[in-house]
Amino acid sequence: MTNMNELEHRYAEIQDLRHGLNILGWDQQVMMPQGGATARAHTLATLTGLAHQKITDPQLRKLVRSLSRKKDLPRARRRTVELVKREVDKASAVPSSLAKDMAHAESQGLESWQAAREAKDFKRFASDLSRMVDLKREVARLTAGRGRLYDALLDDFEPGATVKQIDPLLGELKAVTVPLLESVVASRKKVDLRPFVGRFDVSAQESFARAVALSMGIDPDRSRMDRSTHPFCGGTGPNDVRMTARYDQKDTRGGLFGVIHEAGHGLYEQGLDARRLRTPLGGAISMAIHESQSRLWENNVARSRPFWKHWLPKLRRAHPQLKGVPLDAVWAAANVMKPSMIRVEADELTYNLHIILRYEIERDLIEGQLEVKELPDRWNAAMHDSLGITPRHDSEGVLQDIHWSMGLFGYFPTYSIGNLYAAQFMEAARKGIRGLDGKIAAGNMAPLRAWLQDKIHRHDQLYTAAQTVKRVTGKPLGIDAFRTYITKKVRTLYG
Repeated sequence: MTNMNELEHRYAEIQDLRHGLNILGWDQQVMMPQGGATARAHTLATLTGLAHQKITDPQLRKLVRSLSRKKDLPRARRRTVELVKREVDKASAVPSSLAKDMAHAESQGLESWQAAREAKDFKRFASDLSRMVDLKREVARLTAGRGRLYDALLDDFEPGATVKQIDPLLGELKAVTVPLLESVVASRKKVDLRPFVGRFDVSAQESFARAVALSMGIDPDRSRMDRSTHPFCGGTGPNDVRMTARYDQKDTRGGLFGVIHEAGHGLYEQGLDARRLRTPLGGAISMAIHESQSRLWENNVARSRPFWKHWLPKLRRAHPQLKGVPLDAVWAAANVMKPSMIRVEADELTYNLHIILRYEIERDLIEGQLEVKELPDRWNAAMHDSLGITPRHDSEGVLQDIHWSMGLFGYFPTYSIGNLYAAQFMEAARKGIRGLDGKIAAGNMAPLRAWLQDKIHRHDQLYTAAQTVKRVTGKPLGIDAFRTYITKKVRTLYG
């Protein structure tokens, strides 16, 4: 067995363990009875410990060092070694005992967050979150090197990204968003929400949303859709994609656009090369690229007028009370812009303000400038300052997102970065696919799916995020495409 073959064999076993952890995590959020929480926490901790032992095995480290010295490796193999070295170096800095403690804290944190959210009481979650923050700070201290603590956690989701890069990017995005939001508020335009808000049969909502997901190209033989407290997309790769949704009888937007969002993630997963599933090259480039795919489908496609030109008749059949509702009314209702409490239900304009709020809070929390007990007050003040509204209770505020309960610090900024990628990709797609809007208006979303698969999905991690956006759009990541897109939409809808 060559060194490269041995490296790939060892990595395949690590991926097998991770796939098992993914399915157990999905089960915990979707299927597991509440009484199974304690046993599940121990199981996840043990399997995480085993995976950590394998990724930090001295023999694997020796193989990486040996292969890193070779100058004549083909590009794909060089990238393979680069990716494994990055993982080995980060994992080796974290003791196995700390990795197991993290896994246990994530499982416990998820359960206490769910209970606190149900009770609308942050105090029920505070002690578990404090433990989680302490553990994440320790992980960051061990892996940050000379960088900032938060950089080490951000790198887990967006490799190579730093606070130094993210702060000005999000600052520029905020500078674009705030004046547009002020113009929307000043317009005093009232949008009729009856196409989506009222009383709607949940089964009919689910059937309609599934029909849209199938039309996007989701393969039902390689996926499933269930319900969970917080919508997400998981599974083990191209042939086992697991999406979840939640529905509200009084407001169909969260269910519909949530399904489209998760189906965007699912299409990315199903578009990956199954032959690389157990290899270092397999999987998504970064979470921001992953988010770009879900946000592109949810916003650039499903909130467009061409999309509703095709789907409105089907929406009327799903909900007969909408008979006679005109296209422009549905399009306006799908794009209503105003400050709101809940991130996953926020419009395209205000959504980034929700993300910037979370990013700044978790950055300061990890770097010791904020303590857990101060979170509700900091959150509420930030909501009032950026959106002009204040949560009525903790479940509308600091408890609304699942991320911190699972230790996902560093994840939030990838949503806004994903919005920027999505705008650039869609701009490039319109140039690359003749008559794209007409195809969408005819219900034909296959050309866009095929374009995304060819340009992004099928390459797995062969390219970095920065290389991908430059290769696909001809430009580095920036806010220009998003600024043009969102400004045009605001002016069209609100004058």
